[in-house]
Amino acid sequence: MAVFVLQDIDDNFLTKALEWRDDCSVTEVYRSPHKDGALNHLLEVNAKNPGLRARVVPCEVDAKNKLLLPQKQSTV
Repeated sequence: MAVFVLQDIDDNFLTKALEWRDDCSVTEVYRSPHKDGALNHLLEVNAKNPGLRARVVPCEVDAKNKLLLPQKQSTV
């Protein structure tokens, strides 16, 4: 099963408290079971910060519904 999270250009994730963090736990990360819900949330966040470069990222969950976040992209 896939869920959708928001990630910015610096590989920070949006938390439920609407903060961009890279050190948050998987329980703190905002997630949506529907891509259109995540896109709507992304539009709301972008309206508050037009310079934000964020994207919707699909993520898997394990059998216990624990979010499996993607690995950070390395910048070489």
